[in-house]
Amino acid sequence: MRRIVAETLIGASKGEVWALLDDLAGMPRWLPRVRAVTSISGPARAGTVYRERTSFLGLPGARDWEITQHRKPTRQVRVAEDGGLHREMILVLEPRGTGTLLHASMTLQSIMPGPAGVLLEMAASLTAGWGLRSFADSAKRAFEEAAR
Repeated sequence: MRRIVAETLIGASKGEVWALLDDLAGMPRWLPRVRAVTSISGPARAGTVYRERTSFLGLPGARDWEITQHRKPTRQVRVAEDGGLHREMILVLEPRGTGTLLHASMTLQSIMPGPAGVLLEMAASLTAGWGLRSFADSAKRAFEEAAR
């Protein structure tokens, strides 16, 4: 199992950051790799499922996510299984001064046993790490650009 962490301080209230994270259909507006979010099973809450269509290095992709925990406005957990991996993304919001600390972590666990599973986790952690840092940085930029 691999664990990746990204944090950023966002110049917005916890409620404002939560609203950004909860707006699943709006993710393409602030996440550069996300091209569309489709098949949303309802408003963001525990049990909501959605498909994220992405582009990475010009290659299209898609991943189905399920929100498994939704503790407004402090914690959200999303899980996905694809490509032989179980992914769990945990988003935690904490007030910091006049802003909000976004703590994002992701665990990757291969469903393949032995060395092949370890290699898959290692390879996937490279792009997942970049993606998680991009997620946190893009959330911060969404508020910085709105302030201009």
